[in-house]
Amino acid sequence: MSGKELDPRKELILKVVTDDYIESAEPVGSRTIARKYNLGLSPATIRNEMADLEEIGYLKQPHVSAGRIPSQQGYRYYVDSLMKQQKLAEEELRIIKSYIESKSKELDALLQQTVKMLAQITRYPSLMLGPKLQPSVFKHVQLVPLNSYNILVLVVTNLGVIENKLITIDVPVEQGDLDRISNLLNKKLRGKTFGNLKSSVLAELKEEMAAHDDFFHKAICLLLNTLETRDKERIYLDGVINILEHPEFKEIEKFKPLMGMMEEEERLYKMLTDSSSRHGL
Repeated sequence: MSGKELDPRKELILKVVTDDYIESAEPVGSRTIARKYNLGLSPATIRNEMADLEEIGYLKQPHVSAGRIPSQQGYRYYVDSLMKQQKLAEEELRIIKSYIESKSKELDALLQQTVKMLAQITRYPSLMLGPKLQPSVFKHVQLVPLNSYNILVLVVTNLGVIENKLITIDVPVEQGDLDRISNLLNKKLRGKTFGNLKSSVLAELKEEMAAHDDFFHKAICLLLNTLETRDKERIYLDGVINILEHPEFKEIEKFKPLMGMMEEEERLYKMLTDSSSRHGL
């Protein structure tokens, strides 16, 4: 019977147990349900239904003398079938609006703002796997001198991604030289991806920029890094501290394993990709 639709009474019991456990982080007994929720069912009937739900895998009993808590299968059924859509509160709408109005043109910053917004609204940690983009194609670079030794490098790709990084150089570069370097980089790199950027092109650039060797190495490293990292999926995480607001994680020993998992990027990546392939989340 595992994985099948539950009858209405079992659905009601599963929903009440899950709701109560989410709120209290304590195992839920039949007498507690009968007393708190006025379901019109006797404690004995509720106890029998809970035993059935445990037998088919939707509830589990952490200790012999304890009540029941939802199993992973029970949580999945709760999310897929029992949770109801709710309208956002005015404060939640205000938060979303403020983030939309301040949205960045940089994809990386936009995704980071999104998980920050979700963490603020839900009061839970927010986790996102960035999109798997097609290979980034170099479109344009602009060099903006902030002073004699600091140059802002603006890189635009075909995906609309704008990266801006600051380069500090040891030898000043005149504005005229910067303009020539910009034109040279745009001419040689436009339409190239990280994968098809041949070493011969880099050799030509190095030769033509020999007079500004320090700047060349720093600028090229930045450009290559931009093209390469844009082709990788990135994990975005925010609001980890929010977990301490929830009763089940008040004890530091329960919080530590979760915190450790969130620091393991490979583990998070596997969890997100596995979840996405199974449930389309």
